[in-house]
Amino acid sequence: MTAVIVIEPASSGASLIAAAARLGVAAHVFSANRDERVVLPALRNAAASFTVVDTASPDAVAATARAMRVDAIVPGFEYTVGVAAQAAARLGLPHLPPEAAALTQDKYHSRLHFATMGLAVPQFAQIADPRDILTAASQVGFPAVLKPVDGCGSQLVTRVNSLAELQFAVERAMHQGVVDMGRKIGNVLLLEQYLEGPEYSIEGYIDGRGPRVVAVTEKLLSAEPYFVEMGHTVEAALTPEHRAALVAYIEKITARIGLTLGVFHAEARITRDGPVLIEIAARLGGDRIYRLVELSKSLSLPEVMIRSHLGDANPAPGYDTEVTTCASGVRFLAPVTGRFASAAAVERVRAMPGFEEIEVHSHIGGAVPHPTDFRGRAGHLLFTAADRPTLDLRLAEAQSALRFNRTLDDI
Repeated sequence: MTAVIVIEPASSGASLIAAAARLGVAAHVFSANRDERVVLPALRNAAASFTVVDTASPDAVAATARAMRVDAIVPGFEYTVGVAAQAAARLGLPHLPPEAAALTQDKYHSRLHFATMGLAVPQFAQIADPRDILTAASQVGFPAVLKPVDGCGSQLVTRVNSLAELQFAVERAMHQGVVDMGRKIGNVLLLEQYLEGPEYSIEGYIDGRGPRVVAVTEKLLSAEPYFVEMGHTVEAALTPEHRAALVAYIEKITARIGLTLGVFHAEARITRDGPVLIEIAARLGGDRIYRLVELSKSLSLPEVMIRSHLGDANPAPGYDTEVTTCASGVRFLAPVTGRFASAAAVERVRAMPGFEEIEVHSHIGGAVPHPTDFRGRAGHLLFTAADRPTLDLRLAEAQSALRFNRTLDDI
């Protein structure tokens, strides 16, 4: 039986286990199984096997995988892309070039790579020490965006409008930091030019002809200075000209960084001078985007990812990238801060036309923080509709119907 290893299936990566099963492929899960990497029992039970491994070590992953006779090693989360590429290379399995995988996981060096190729990127500078602040500020100017070079989920990402704001944000990031999936992020930061313009994510895959964009997702962001993703809509409301320019730019970026298999998730803004990359990843997009693509485009990107990592040069046979069957959207819930008591009208929302999903993951009595990154979101709604105006109306009605209550101590 064909078999794959999925390393740390989390967020959208959890969908890879069911995707493999639909394809008749055994999915073996490797996980460190501690901190945020603890794998829930339902996912463990769905896998062909579960093995505790040091998933930060390509050597450990390769050594454990060697005895299992698998056909592919697939990253289940952003931080395991490089490990999967290196381990698969050591076993002679289909793999991303390790240097390309490394570039997708380092925002500073990917910026350097694209800049040397003459591709449009914002002004940028690295801050590895507080002594780098003045030089970085003089190179980039203000307003600017500060972010970790190796993070995801909007963690420690903030707009800064002055030197004083930059100094405060750098100090906060470097001294507080964030430990995410067993990794401390925030030790090295990227300062980049603030880009004016709407933001989109671009989902696609690699086949024998190169990168192919499947969908352009319209983003709904929180109020600045933070950039919390509060919603996504597929397909984005773009003119054919703007969409074609964005797709061509991202496909060129994907080829130039050296991605040779799998899927990709890119983020870009369309400025007055054209599209400019924010970042690119060699994995599934988070935030239920893969599900929006599946609903609107009739394509399972998790299945495409499995096929591609198995070496299939045509991982989406017969697929037409021009087809859109419906509009789909997800909105994230961020109630006022305090202690969570309950969410009312959940069943009413379930009965609404176009309903697909609702999740409320704040627990009773738990603290609801101000949303500065994905951890401040309390759940999500996901709907479909035949057209964009109807979708927007359904999502708005569902959000209005759903009420979050705080405990009496916080009122």
